[in-house]
Amino acid sequence: MKKTAIFAALLLGLLVALGGAPAATAQEDLDTILARAAAKSYLNTLVRPELAGVQKFYVTDGLRADNLHAELGDVTGYTVTRADWLVPGQTFEVQAALQPGERALTVHTGKYNNRWKVDGVELTTPAAEAGQPSTTIVETGLRPVSGNGSGLLAFQTRSGGDIYVINADGTGLRRVTHGIDPQLSPDGTQIAFTRWNPQFELFTINTDGSNERSWFSNRKQMKSPAWSADGSKLVFSFQNGGRLEPEFHRYSKETLIKRAAKGSPVNIPDNARGIEFKDGKLQFVIPADAYWWLAEINLTNQTYRDLSTGSRYNYAPSGHPIDPNAFIFRTDKGMGLYDDAAQTSRSVSFDDRDRGAISISPDGSRAAFTYFQDGNWEIHTINMDGTNRQRLTKTPLSVVAGRTAANNRAFTNAEGFTTMSRAQGESMPNVRWNNAAPVWSPDGSQIAFVTDRTGRWEIWIMNADGSNQRPMFPNGALDNIELNFDGVDERMLSWR
Repeated sequence: MKKTAIFAALLLGLLVALGGAPAATAQEDLDTILARAAAKSYLNTLVRPELAGVQKFYVTDGLRADNLHAELGDVTGYTVTRADWLVPGQTFEVQAALQPGERALTVHTGKYNNRWKVDGVELTTPAAEAGQPSTTIVETGLRPVSGNGSGLLAFQTRSGGDIYVINADGTGLRRVTHGIDPQLSPDGTQIAFTRWNPQFELFTINTDGSNERSWFSNRKQMKSPAWSADGSKLVFSFQNGGRLEPEFHRYSKETLIKRAAKGSPVNIPDNARGIEFKDGKLQFVIPADAYWWLAEINLTNQTYRDLSTGSRYNYAPSGHPIDPNAFIFRTDKGMGLYDDAAQTSRSVSFDDRDRGAISISPDGSRAAFTYFQDGNWEIHTINMDGTNRQRLTKTPLSVVAGRTAANNRAFTNAEGFTTMSRAQGESMPNVRWNNAAPVWSPDGSQIAFVTDRTGRWEIWIMNADGSNQRPMFPNGALDNIELNFDGVDERMLSWR
């Protein structure tokens, strides 16, 4: 699309959004008008396919909505049913009924580098809003699977999607609710999770779908709620501060010379990307640098407390199964273990490619986690003292070679030899399996995880040493359920 066409489409979307909004009252400030306009511009891109190419203009880089857009299909129209501040001055919410089907879509907008963008979207069905029971039994009569051990597995279909529970033997599958990063309580009777719509909120619910309860709703983008070993506390991460959008810098030669002469030369940060001279100018991009923190809710007296980890980058906490004061979490430099009694933390690893969600073995001796390796996700384990790191998953070389060959094109060169090549500038698809989001079995002998090795995301299981990797539910219990792992430190599984 040419630049003029893109600009025209963006302008059209903004005018339609503003024109379709309720008349601004004297009490409405500019932020209210622009926040609502951003949400409605996004809604317009759903209705008008010709605007799909400029949809990224209205959304944040971190918004993952591909699965939702696929689920929506064709949208012929929408009606705004509610538009108001969720968090005054920070988060504006627009609710709309989509046609066909009267599906309810909630859109959140936030301010990023002085521009309002969509940073949260959630689709709900009319049945759910009508107050029907949240628990849905979705299978009966399946044969139990042997060799999986015991206990109950909770899982999410995607971050913010449906949350299910299923027995480890593949029976008793049922939908419980929807939300983000489910974790079973130590006694296996409740699930903690968060939602970002209609507001950022922390919940618990019984595994039978009853007694959904909100505990807290005053922190942005709450994720990864983690139970303490005694079930008395929930620790979670939330976003607050930092740089939420990438920054583009460009300096002319004259500017560089003037600044150097004044003793304040242009400083290129170590994490800058895309550093180059183009058209006689120096340019580079500084990535987004959002700050994430940990907080704790005491379920006994319902008090809130920020945790002092000594870092501005705290993700994916998970409770220690034995020590009620200990929580492991991901930092920007690896993994850390927080002692809630002493309010201090120590390092477990020092590799920034160590990712959540992290799971500690039932005896408290080892941690299993997702590792970003060679452009894909793999599963590693490590002792809690940082020793004996082991890699448990790996794509066989034969698979890598076969996929590489399949994604190349054969041609005959001048000497008559047949070789493999790709067009200049054409990217190579990932040829390795992804294996992620590990969780230990209740007895510590096995690890469940998600993998896309068959071409779709599935729940698999392996021995704690990485041997005997196999589908966890070959009885077909999850055949009609689509999973998706986005690699944003989400907790896909919990096993008690």
